[in-house]
Amino acid sequence: MTKSGAIRAICLLPALALAALARNPADGTYIATAYSVTGTTTAGTYTHRHVLAADPDILPIGSRVRIRRAGRYSGEYVVADTGEKIVGRKIDIYIPSTAECKRFGKKRVRLTVLEVGNGTKASAQQADQTVKKDVAHDVQQGTVGRAATEADWAAKKKSGTNPTQPTDTTPH
Repeated sequence: MTKSGAIRAICLLPALALAALARNPADGTYIATAYSVTGTTTAGTYTHRHVLAADPDILPIGSRVRIRRAGRYSGEYVVADTGEKIVGRKIDIYIPSTAECKRFGKKRVRLTVLEVGNGTKASAQQADQTVKKDVAHDVQQGTVGRAATEADWAAKKKSGTNPTQPTDTTPH
């Protein structure tokens, strides 16, 4: 190896070590299920696409995450809910259709923390707005799987509107 090659290798090692340290310990493999129960989440928002329930000891309310290997539901989500059975590295993705939840079943997914919430309703609302903005951007750019899910595209195609625009789904 040349002197320049040796120097280059030595310079890369600290960069790789820093990248490994920058990862969030909550990143990794999770068991994902889906729920379709509508209502108010722990964060005080109404259930909607891109919301998930998680163990707040691992993923605090207001955390923004990216899910991979979740099929058509791979994308960006906000932790806005918790659940009695959601303990440890388990997540529960909100999907508005009970039939779709059953089809989703139970999957091993990869989760990357984009931003750690502070456990407050305000942080969940802020993260939710960021997720909606990211999804709208992806839909506009024609990107699927980063923030926008295939389900967003199906909803857009079906309704002819932007799938991230809030609709009034509160019971009257």
